[in-house]
Amino acid sequence: MLSRGDRRIRTTPEWAQHVEALRRELGLKQVDFAKRFNVTQAAVSRWENGSKEPSVENYIRMGNLARPPECYWFWKHAGFDIEHLRNLILEERRLGKK
Repeated sequence: MLSRGDRRIRTTPEWAQHVEALRRELGLKQVDFAKRFNVTQAAVSRWENGSKEPSVENYIRMGNLARPPECYWFWKHAGFDIEHLRNLILEERRLGKK
């Protein structure tokens, strides 16, 4: 936490902010979001407050739930090479049109 005068400002990691934003975008309570990942509501709370990062598998699942361009952020954070993935998709589309 950072102090500014008498007030304390809590900063959360970027990944925690993305997790919370996705949950809110989906219109889910923490408990309902947790069910999608087979975790507890407490685990989602820890993700959102930045005390524990989601697993790679859960980042992939979040990417599958998110819309572009946000889905790419989750997949990239899971370790995917997004440019390679985009190129594969374009190649599949090109081959499918023959």
